[in-house]
Amino acid sequence: MLTRTQLKETFSQYGFRPLKRFGENYLIDSNIKDKIIAESGLSTDDVVLEIGPGLGAITIDLAESGASIFAVEKDRKAFAILQDITADRFPNLRIISGDILKFDFAAIETSKKIKVIGNLPYYITTPILEYLIENRGRIDSILVMVQREVANRLLSGPGTKEYSSLSCFVQYYMKARYLHTITRRSFFPEPDVDSSLIRFDVLDKPSVEVRDETIFFKIVRGAFNQRRKSIINSLSRKEVLDMPKDELSKILKQVGIDSSARPETLSLPEFARLANAF
Repeated sequence: MLTRTQLKETFSQYGFRPLKRFGENYLIDSNIKDKIIAESGLSTDDVVLEIGPGLGAITIDLAESGASIFAVEKDRKAFAILQDITADRFPNLRIISGDILKFDFAAIETSKKIKVIGNLPYYITTPILEYLIENRGRIDSILVMVQREVANRLLSGPGTKEYSSLSCFVQYYMKARYLHTITRRSFFPEPDVDSSLIRFDVLDKPSVEVRDETIFFKIVRGAFNQRRKSIINSLSRKEVLDMPKDELSKILKQVGIDSSARPETLSLPEFARLANAF
């Protein structure tokens, strides 16, 4: 991987400037790079989708594993530089210029489930995770660096201030695990906040049994949109369930949920029981 000095030299050589709007902060910490490679546990049989390879901080190590690597880079200039850096050294590496949110998984012709690896920019973390969940049938695991604040939201459970509809959405489909803290000094240019390395393993079936996912997620989103109110006040609103409070109170009691409880105290199984009551 390139050091801070080498990155600066490369920027100068190619007349390149990292784009803040793309959240371009390049990894320069070899210890973190080694941890990511170790956590990926790649073999020659694996197929990897790397999101945002940048200038190849981990791409080259991924390719050296012998696994089939598909690296999708949105910044066209970074894409061209990475092509030049790798110089066709790896027949198992394909660098693709494009937006990951528009990437077609069908372009990866394999019967194996794919391992996703990457550094997700803060401004687009949630859309990328939603996109990956939509394609979860093709995915084995997701190993990503995200800003620590976002990681806390993804990993949090009931009763915490970080617990949110995003927490429920991700944990419904995947098992999430914190791995390492990555300080801002591990990147250049240095971002304003620290990051976390987290892993998601796609579940064979959702973590709770839900009869109608549309109703389930409508209830979860509606509850957290008014998280400081009681669950009965959050859900009885016209834009959520549009239901008289006395009727909703009966249903909440039926499924063992206190009407005065705040949404942030409800677990996934409780949200599931409530959704199934409808």
